[in-house]
Amino acid sequence: MTESQNKKDLAYARTKVSFDVQDMTNYLHGGAANVEQRRYIIDLIAREPIFNKDDWGWLNHTDAVKRGIAMSTRLAEIKMEHDLNDLDFATMMEAIDDTLPIVLHNGAFIPVINSQGTEEQIEKWIPLAEKFQILGCYAQTELGHGSNLSQLETTASFVKETDEWEINSTSFTASKWWIGGLGALSTHAVVQARLFIDGKDYGAHVFVIPLRSLEDHKPFPGVEIGDIGPKAFNGFNKMDNGFARFNKYRIPRENMLMRFSKVSKDGVYTKPPHAKLAYGSMVLLRSVLIRQMALYLSRATTVATRYLTVRRQFNNPTSRNDSDLNPGLETQVINYPMVQNRLFPMIAQSYALFTAGHVMMEMYIGLMTGLSSGNIDALAEVHAMSSALKSYCTTIGAAGTEECRKLMGGHGFSYFTGIAHLFASIVPSNTYEGDNYVLTQQMARYLLKEVKTAKATPEKVTPFSKYLLLALNKTTFARTTCAVRVAEDWMNPDIQLAAFEHRCARLAFELSDAVELGGLNHANPKTWSDHNIECYRISHAHAQYVMVLWFIQSVKDAQNSETDEERRAQGPSVKVLERLSHLHALHTIQTNLADFVEDGYFSPVQCQSLRAQVKTLVAGLADEAVGLVDAFDHPDFLLNSALGASDGDAYKRLWDKAQMEPLNRREVCDGYEEYIRPLLKRHGELKL
Repeated sequence: MTESQNKKDLAYARTKVSFDVQDMTNYLHGGAANVEQRRYIIDLIAREPIFNKDDWGWLNHTDAVKRGIAMSTRLAEIKMEHDLNDLDFATMMEAIDDTLPIVLHNGAFIPVINSQGTEEQIEKWIPLAEKFQILGCYAQTELGHGSNLSQLETTASFVKETDEWEINSTSFTASKWWIGGLGALSTHAVVQARLFIDGKDYGAHVFVIPLRSLEDHKPFPGVEIGDIGPKAFNGFNKMDNGFARFNKYRIPRENMLMRFSKVSKDGVYTKPPHAKLAYGSMVLLRSVLIRQMALYLSRATTVATRYLTVRRQFNNPTSRNDSDLNPGLETQVINYPMVQNRLFPMIAQSYALFTAGHVMMEMYIGLMTGLSSGNIDALAEVHAMSSALKSYCTTIGAAGTEECRKLMGGHGFSYFTGIAHLFASIVPSNTYEGDNYVLTQQMARYLLKEVKTAKATPEKVTPFSKYLLLALNKTTFARTTCAVRVAEDWMNPDIQLAAFEHRCARLAFELSDAVELGGLNHANPKTWSDHNIECYRISHAHAQYVMVLWFIQSVKDAQNSETDEERRAQGPSVKVLERLSHLHALHTIQTNLADFVEDGYFSPVQCQSLRAQVKTLVAGLADEAVGLVDAFDHPDFLLNSALGASDGDAYKRLWDKAQMEPLNRREVCDGYEEYIRPLLKRHGELKL
């Protein structure tokens, strides 16, 4: 194979795409203006020497954190120099492709103060934060507790005599831990601590706590701070995840964020109008993660698709090959049906994730608009939805990225694919912002309340839970079966949605019945924890349902002349989007088939026709695959992949990357004289 054959293969694949790639890009990113702005921001970052990625693979944690601080500083400067907004800042973080110490300053510190602070507190802190005169982080997790807010051991005790809070780490395990930005960068933190007044525990509240001097950056007396060290897979290497211990550290009473809960100078506590009003900041972080998973999985599938297009192995004939154009060459790996069946559904998932991220962010904006005027109607559903989707989307994001690595064979294990770094960035998302298994209880609890509503006042069931009405008549529901008669029926979105709705309704009512019966069984009572497996099932089922629903609706909107132009697409793009939507829905069913079969909703014959239809859909997307990943619009700077670069010159790029290895700077390796030579000469000179 000549060196340029890789380039030829990728270029030829692009000629077979049936749609306008730029049109598809505009659809994914919300219009041409957004695409151009994203490209402009990424180019800003790519031109800066401090963001060069060539030596990342060789940085140890200490050097990486110092680099991360330097990158954070330049990032803040660029934001101010170009007067960029928060969305632009997020795009800069995407372009940098690593989690920096400064990320939670904009991603959590500022949003928490804006959402939970009074107007006076916002006026005091936000201008300083926006000009980076103070640098903040968000400190909730402790060494001994993470998800269980009610049992945090950091306390904030009100001292009436001085009108102050005394912040105290009551034990060794009360140390704040894992806090991004805390180890080296931050001067301030918004800290979750349990509020005590006259010995009474009022639960976790948020406080703005100064940590380090603005003169010399030294921690204040009573504050012990450090970095927790390197992380798994060398991930988050530039992030200074830190710890903090407080020893009876005093801060003013006004440093408690008091938009909802309040404490007067006399020590009178005023509770919030709704117990979960503070959830807004968590909803934001989880909503952002859904969009982030779209970006991550789309990058992984881009790298895999391009490499598998230029990689050739064996001469096995396939139904799709180029032997007529390239006689004598081995088969392109992407032409093997098993490879397509593993890869193409993940491309469809990526498209569905883009839609879910867009819808979830719209729901968050609607929620915050309502909360600002005292309307809490949407809070419960949006919080539950963000929890369910965070759990599901980060799960498939991590699993899909690892699957892309495995699809690439032996070379996939190289750091230079860009996949290893990507995987290390995704994996922790399965546990931060709520462990993916624990978090599913949020949606389960919400749906249990919705089941009660459905039984009592069915007209009050929220829109995304209306499937519960299907199961109110248990006899009729038990007799319901799938309407598929021939394989082509699977291509009907109504039939797809009906299957997901039936499954969700059944699982929700089964959980409700189990909880109710468990409480009545006094001989062997069931606890809530006994139902956690069922919680996981219904939460992920609901997440899959709304993702299928939203993707279907997005494709419909794309061809609707009344839809905003930014969300529309041309006819050829729509045809491919419809096939992607079908594949996403049917592949999701196929991978969870037991849930649809165990109550008889699907017949064995329907299961067989479903699998046949998935195979047909996968095969039908083969000519579109390269165009579909090109439409994600990830430039080579962002991908940072020898094997997934846009020109397809995979082997040449991989060779060039290997030459950068410091070991290769010397003809004889360092350590030869000390170790290798003595071993070789242990038994005397040898002549062969």
